[in-house]
Amino acid sequence: MANSKPALGQSGKLKPAEDQLTARMKGAQALLAAVAAKTHGQAARSAFKAAPASKAERKATKKAVELTTEATKALHERRYKTAETLFDQAIALFPSPPHRLLINRLTAASKAANHAYVAEHYPQIRALATTDEEKATVDHIWIDCLVAAGYPDQALELIAAWRNSDVKIWASIQTVAGIIEEDRGNFNKAMAIQEAILARDPNCDVARWHLSLHQMAAGKLPDAFDNYDVRWKISDFPSERRLFDIPRWQGEALEGKKILVWREQGVGDEIRFAGLLTDLVEIGADVTFECTAKLVPLFLPSFPDITVRPVVPAANRTSALYAEFDFETPLGSLPRFLRPSVEALKTKAKPFLKRSPEVENNVREAMNARPDQPVIGLCWRSSLRNLHRDKNYLRAEHIAALKLLGKSGFICLQYDQCADEVALMQELGLPVTQFTSIDQMNDLAGAALLAGACDLVISAGTATAELSAGLGVPTLLFGPEHSRTRLGTDGMPWHPATRYMPTNPDEPIELMKAILFNWEPIATWAEEKSISGRKIDWSQSYPRA
Repeated sequence: MANSKPALGQSGKLKPAEDQLTARMKGAQALLAAVAAKTHGQAARSAFKAAPASKAERKATKKAVELTTEATKALHERRYKTAETLFDQAIALFPSPPHRLLINRLTAASKAANHAYVAEHYPQIRALATTDEEKATVDHIWIDCLVAAGYPDQALELIAAWRNSDVKIWASIQTVAGIIEEDRGNFNKAMAIQEAILARDPNCDVARWHLSLHQMAAGKLPDAFDNYDVRWKISDFPSERRLFDIPRWQGEALEGKKILVWREQGVGDEIRFAGLLTDLVEIGADVTFECTAKLVPLFLPSFPDITVRPVVPAANRTSALYAEFDFETPLGSLPRFLRPSVEALKTKAKPFLKRSPEVENNVREAMNARPDQPVIGLCWRSSLRNLHRDKNYLRAEHIAALKLLGKSGFICLQYDQCADEVALMQELGLPVTQFTSIDQMNDLAGAALLAGACDLVISAGTATAELSAGLGVPTLLFGPEHSRTRLGTDGMPWHPATRYMPTNPDEPIELMKAILFNWEPIATWAEEKSISGRKIDWSQSYPRA
């Protein structure tokens, strides 16, 4: 195939646009699928084919193989920063490191979200690649790097160069084009890209996985849920693969049957999907839910008809522990059988987390809020930061614009270290209260009490938004225009009291303007959707108040 790659300067260094790219890449989330051999040892030895000529070289090679074996193992275990360190130690053993070792190091950097390293080293490592397979691997890393940094057109050019190739990872490269089109809102085009890959290779799991995500973004249910099951075959899917001696539930009748539902994905996903557990009870199932340990205090009072317990550590699991169950299912598979359409999700959506009005009122008293004063909860970003995510988050100076909302009170629902950001908001005139005695990252029951004390929550797409929505607190959820959780609608079918507001990554302050300029109808909507029973005088929050 033609040797095609993004434009580089005569020296092989990045041109000015890519120099800016280098600066922007720190903290980016790597999208690259794992490039790994069948065993760690094979992967290590493959980098050192040439026999060393001297005793010193043989010693260095032996040590490098040990380090590379450990680095490859770390990659499989998603300890990416550790893998980077080990590869660097192996590289340092050679005056001229084997090019395959350098390619492995570039892979580790991509998966560790160290795109600054990728941008700096891509040109020279690409020049060292000798086979099409190696060139494709390095180009795939660069493609993901370009996408993460906001250079989709350059990524598409390089993707097109590999379209007719027969390299092993051709499909993985082509799927990125679908990701780009979905991000642009071109859902049909994105789906067509994955379908074309599947027409050539019906067993391509990565294409089917991305097809399911595109279908989800477009609201193509139940097809999206059907294809979503392939997630367990994707190497980078972050959840544990669990094996049981009991059958996986495939929609069979559950009257009088015992079913184990087990957690997967992040805490926010876990809270959202947990809203479907009561559907199982309604159809007669005896349900046990193994969830993240810190969610047990939140879920126990919320699901009195369900056995809620923390996920059992892998070392303590025995066949006898699960012998009583008739079926098992991962939590994210419930929509496929219980609410397989957008309409079903909308119809059945309801608050499902238990509230404590007395404690909520105590929280309001602690922040000196009057009984009728509007209280607004704020969460402006996730704790997981990268270029892709940060585009749709807000900074403290943006949030501070909400000081114009009359006599409203504000509660910080940001769950990680944010004292400096809160201090800046306060300095800029936003009267936000931070309850530092509650660890909102780990005490989810406590975080729920804070969210429940709010009359409205404004949140990025984080666990906080899922928490407030599950409580039935009117929630303004902001995020990318084409978020998959919207399922092709203009709202959030998962929750009855959530309103979606797209962000403009180029002008994040536009979101604050949209909220302020439309505040009176937003306040009216919040009053209609509230289930708190509190009598709030929303006119106090009007920007002119």
